[in-house]
Amino acid sequence: MVQESSVLESRFTDLAGASANFGFLLPYEPLLVLHGASCEARASTAPADAAAAAGQFGEVLAAELAYRAGVRLPVGDQPVRLAVLARAGMLPAPVLDAFNDLHGFDGGTREGQEAAHLVERCFTLAAWFFRALTGDAEPMAFVPAQATDLSVLEQRVAVLEGDLPRLRRAFDLRVAPASLPAADREQLIVSARDAAYEPLREADIASEVQRRLAKAGWDVLGAGEDDELNRSLGCVLVEPRLAGGQRADMLLTVGGQLVGIIECKRDGTDLTDAMEQAGVLAKAATGSSLWPVWRSPLPYRYVSDGRRLLFCDANDPEPRPRFVSGFHQPSTLARWQREAQADRAAPTYRARQAAYLPREGEGFGQLRAPQRRAVRAVEQTLEAGQRRALVQMATGTGQNFTEVFTAYRQLRHARAARILFVTDRRVIADQLTSQLRQFSMPDGGRSLADVYRVQELTAAGLAPSTSVVVATVQRLSAMLAGTPAPEDGSDRVSAYETAERQADADAAALEVTYCEALPPDSFDLVIVDDCHRALYGQRRALLEYFDAPLVGFSATPTATVLGFFNSNLVDSYTYEQAVADGVAVDCSVYEIQVSDSRQPAFAAPVDAVGVAAKGSRRARYEELDEELAPTGPSGPARVVAADHLATVLTAFRDALPTMFPDRTQQGGLLGVVPKTVVFAQDGPHADEVVERIRDVFGAGDVFCRRITHRDAHAVHLLREFRTTPQFRIAVVTDLISGFSDMRAIECLLILREVRSAAYYEQLLAMGTQTIASAELRAVTPGAVAKTQLVVVDAVGASRHLQPLVNLTDTSGQSGRAALERLLNRTVDGLVTPQETAELAIRLARLTPTLSDADGAEIRKLAGQPLQELVTRLLDSVDADHLAPLRRAGGKRAVEDERRAALYPLAENPELQEALLDLYDRPAPLRVTASGRRGRTAETVRRRLAAFTQRTGPFTEAQLWWIENIADATAAEGRFDPVYLDGVPFSARGGTDGFLDAFGPDAAIDLLDELRRELA
Repeated sequence: MVQESSVLESRFTDLAGASANFGFLLPYEPLLVLHGASCEARASTAPADAAAAAGQFGEVLAAELAYRAGVRLPVGDQPVRLAVLARAGMLPAPVLDAFNDLHGFDGGTREGQEAAHLVERCFTLAAWFFRALTGDAEPMAFVPAQATDLSVLEQRVAVLEGDLPRLRRAFDLRVAPASLPAADREQLIVSARDAAYEPLREADIASEVQRRLAKAGWDVLGAGEDDELNRSLGCVLVEPRLAGGQRADMLLTVGGQLVGIIECKRDGTDLTDAMEQAGVLAKAATGSSLWPVWRSPLPYRYVSDGRRLLFCDANDPEPRPRFVSGFHQPSTLARWQREAQADRAAPTYRARQAAYLPREGEGFGQLRAPQRRAVRAVEQTLEAGQRRALVQMATGTGQNFTEVFTAYRQLRHARAARILFVTDRRVIADQLTSQLRQFSMPDGGRSLADVYRVQELTAAGLAPSTSVVVATVQRLSAMLAGTPAPEDGSDRVSAYETAERQADADAAALEVTYCEALPPDSFDLVIVDDCHRALYGQRRALLEYFDAPLVGFSATPTATVLGFFNSNLVDSYTYEQAVADGVAVDCSVYEIQVSDSRQPAFAAPVDAVGVAAKGSRRARYEELDEELAPTGPSGPARVVAADHLATVLTAFRDALPTMFPDRTQQGGLLGVVPKTVVFAQDGPHADEVVERIRDVFGAGDVFCRRITHRDAHAVHLLREFRTTPQFRIAVVTDLISGFSDMRAIECLLILREVRSAAYYEQLLAMGTQTIASAELRAVTPGAVAKTQLVVVDAVGASRHLQPLVNLTDTSGQSGRAALERLLNRTVDGLVTPQETAELAIRLARLTPTLSDADGAEIRKLAGQPLQELVTRLLDSVDADHLAPLRRAGGKRAVEDERRAALYPLAENPELQEALLDLYDRPAPLRVTASGRRGRTAETVRRRLAAFTQRTGPFTEAQLWWIENIADATAAEGRFDPVYLDGVPFSARGGTDGFLDAFGPDAAIDLLDELRRELA
């Protein structure tokens, strides 16, 4: 075996020596040398064989790239594999074009000229791969071979071809999928991008730098024009002589004064080292200068090799160089000068983070603890000078409000000139714009729009006075990369949604160029909403274009997202934490399986993943990468076909009483179908599903309808779905928005394949938000409270994310018996980690059903609210929470933490009895609550009459709002302003309608006064 290996090694060495164009790949993958040399050797004599070798070269290179990047590829179809790599950011546009050329032939006999083109494309890929791995920036030229050399090359290829099947099997085993830290993948992505373009000749670097300066609005002065510094706001001196006989490549002047320096370096130079040299010259340029100097040493410093551009602002505290996509405009440097002169203590945006952002106080009272923590984490990151920060917040936990509050503090205290919000759908952009404009600033109660202009980005560009801009990635792509403008409605559905349905969705790389209407220095801060969607595919180039700190918010930060944000996850608020805090409900998951024999199907609970299998959050996020590679079959997604629809839907209908036992009436029938979303494949499939649902449930048109973003009346249908009791089931083909509109959803039926785990989590998040009991009852008569989301999976999608605990028996006597069993185990001290998690979820399901009196009693007995008890139980089995304990005290510390969480239950029989009593008296609870609401309603009516008499008169439309606010106050005991976006207010425009009815300023004052009066 050793001898055989030695012979192979010798043969490959001989082959590499004979191949000037592919031999340099031998240390990285010998098969690439073999296939590249085979293509070259046979291009003129056997074009068809050369084309086959080129195809194999591309397949091996794609597999090698995927292995090195930790990207899982689907089996077989090379175009799909290339699309996966492109979406991972591994294939810049020129590289993807070269790959596609290798696989653009049908395998027939080719003319020699065409085969020669394939050889050159293989060489292009080989040179790119080599530069990406080594960082070598030396130009590499294709070496044409003589006929005699090709003959020798073919002989050496032929010697190895007999071993090719065995070599390929060994290669496939070596490049089996393996995980890779997000930071390592990100470094490879950056290297791949940098290597995709041929290095510039040294003589061309200065010309390219001057071209880019002119694009940014700089006036490049020619020979003999050094005394014309006032000809334009920003002028460039080329190769000026400095004191001591030194020369700078270029000096920048603004308003006739020297402010900056540019150094040009040959490709491959370490630009960070070159920046130190630029700093020395920045000081020398001000000594005995022939021109007026603004500040010494010159603060604005650039170093470039013609492609990359490194910038440093010496006015920053602890200045740090950063790569930028283009030169700053003269007007930007002039603004920075004015800011620095006006405030010497905090001369830059970064410096103002530490100087002026109050740590707490103003406005923080309207945030929940996770929101406050996220805001402060972002601000600390900006203060530290980190350019990218990632915040993970579970859907429905106030992510958008956190983003808006962050922007407010940056505008108000850090004096950001302009902030950009990026989202990937028009409907979310509209919602964000509305939320920004209506945001009530804590320092005086004025709306944000009263002080700062808020604008949605359009083809017309930016208004000069705009402070906040909201843009879709489609709009940015049209302006920066020349893709079709979103006026055609393309921003209503995201590419992320399209690719989820199609394994071969377009993954073409975006080529971003300088846009004079939207320069890179347009913003001080960029906030990316749902950044796992905005970063999808090659959209990263759109965000890298701007010279501004990037703050991303995501409910599902995948490996791609973590890599882009340099693994800088500054704060995390998970779905499990949201369940513990009572701001999300957990899921019960059932599976429907249909056999080919069309036997009756039934819904059965799926297995839970278990505590032991649940790793750390960061590890799960780094593995959550299936949006890059389908985990199901390639090609069209699997769906429940028409001939099985009736069987599946009948099983779903029949299982509803089992899944919602507390809603059943006499005879075991369900009174009202819970608000349900059905996930279908596409428009035709959705239409078929709608018809079948109406047949199975014996219902009319209003009962079930289709909603897709491409529908002209999608917004109207969404409003009707969330506000009317008659519309029970919505059939969708993608994630319906906005999430805040979907609180009444209690059931999700999945009828088509979900390719990625990240997408599956987002799908579930549509229905896991909590809802006020009164709002739920308004649209689902007979419901008491929302305690769970029931997921019914008919296509195996639940494999992506099995629940920690899958509880399907939390109601009635079966729920009581299960809880009693667990409570008894706490007394015995025998509770396992898995049972601890189950106990926590069972108690979490009780939380929404508690009356005020019940909550007070449990707080008294436990010494803490039920939600805090649930949080401690879940923390005691959470890998991230336990990690520092395990490091400090080992296994014993972990066990002590769990015992401490269980102690209030284990040692308190009265508390146990009180919890079990909640199962024994569901009906009296509702009657008592109803009686209390009746007495409260009478008091509220008296106070309302006094209020309207004192503050009126009001129009009929205004009275409608006031009376319904009073009704909600009577039902809930208070009125939270967020209720304005729920039933019944959403039917009249929600918060926008309320502001329109009274006027923005008067509406806010009236609501505050009305809430005080009715409380």
